Amino acid sequence: MSVLQRKARAGKQEHQARAMTVAKALRVSFAKVADKLLDLALAVIGVTRERCDGDQLPDKIDEAGLLLLLDGPGGATGGAVLGAGLVTALVQQQTTGRVHPAPATPAERRMTATDAALCAPVLEALFERAHGMLETPKDKGVLNRYSFGARCENARLFNLALGAHEYHLIHMTVDLAGGAVQSTMTLILPEPAEEEQPDEAGSGGYVPREARTLGETLLCVPAELSAVLCQVRMSLSQMNALKPGKTIPVPSEAFENVSLVSLDGRRVARGVMGQVDGQRALMLEQHVDRASANMSLDTGRGDTRGAPRAAPLDAGDFPEPVLEAAPVAASGDLPGLPEIDGLGVDA
Repeated sequence: MSVLQRKARAGKQEHQARAMTVAKALRVSFAKVADKLLDLALAVIGVTRERCDGDQLPDKIDEAGLLLLLDGPGGATGGAVLGAGLVTALVQQQTTGRVHPAPATPAERRMTATDAALCAPVLEALFERAHGMLETPKDKGVLNRYSFGARCENARLFNLALGAHEYHLIHMTVDLAGGAVQSTMTLILPEPAEEEQPDEAGSGGYVPREARTLGETLLCVPAELSAVLCQVRMSLSQMNALKPGKTIPVPSEAFENVSLVSLDGRRVARGVMGQVDGQRALMLEQHVDRASANMSLDTGRGDTRGAPRAAPLDAGDFPEPVLEAAPVAASGDLPGLPEIDGLGVDA
C-alpha cells in the first residue's frame, strides 16, 4: 500500500468516525429530548440495527410493551415498541416528577391510552431532532419525521397495520434516572419507497411523492359502465334460434332514453345517444333517483322507462364535467344518429 493510499484510508476512517449515523443520532437525540422535555436523565447504552421482511415481524415484537403505530411522510406506516420499564419511567417523571427504582420482579400491567398520550410527544420530538442531525439521504429516508398515529391493543393488530415488504428494526437499550431503570425501545421503520428522491434544495432529506387525497384517489379508480338502449323480451326458443346475421329490432325512441348501467346492473344515469365528430357519444341527461337507481335492469321487473324521473342537476352543485366522445365498438354503423352540440370535444 502506497503512502497516498494509507493517507486516503486514514482520512476516510476519520470522516466515518465523525459522521452522524442513525445510531449516533438516536443516542444523542434521545438524551437531549428527555432532558429538555421532561428534565429526565436518560442515556442510550446500546443500539443495534437489522433489516427483516414484513412476515418476520411477529417474531421480533415484544407483546408486553406499548405498541404504537407511526405516521410518516407519503403515507408510510411505521411502529414503535416501548418496553414496560421505559413507559413507567416516562409516566412517573411527568406525573410525580421522579422515577422510582424498578423492583426486582416488576409486576406486569396493561398498557393504556394514557400511556400512549404521555409517551407520544417524546417519541415525536426524538424523530424530529434525530432526522435533522443525519447527513446522508439514505439515512434520512429511513429515520424520517414520523408522528404518533395510534395505539394498538395487541400484537395481531399491530402486525396487520404494518404492511410493507421490508423494515429496518432499530433496538435501543436505555438507562433512566442514573441507573434506576433500564429498559428498551424498538423502532420498526419501513424501507423508503423507490419513488422518493433526494431533496433538490440540497438538504439531503427525502422528498416523498405528494400524498393524494381520498377524492383524487377515487377519481382515478376505473369504473366500467354500459350504455343500454332498451330491453327486449324473447322466449328461450327464440334465443336459441339467434345466429350471426339475425337482427333484433330496436325502437327508434331508444336512442333518446339510454340507461347508463353499472357492473351489478344498477342504472346510475340516463342520457341521449348521438355522435360528435363522427364518433358515437352519450350525453348524460340527469341522475336517476334512488328508487330507479336501485332497480336492476336484468331482474325482470318490467319496463323501467316509466320509473320516476329525478329533478335535473343544478350545475352549481357539481364541478364542471369533462366529457369525451369515446369510440364504441360495434358490428356495423348505426344510421341516423343525431349530432350532439355543446360537448366541446376536440377531434
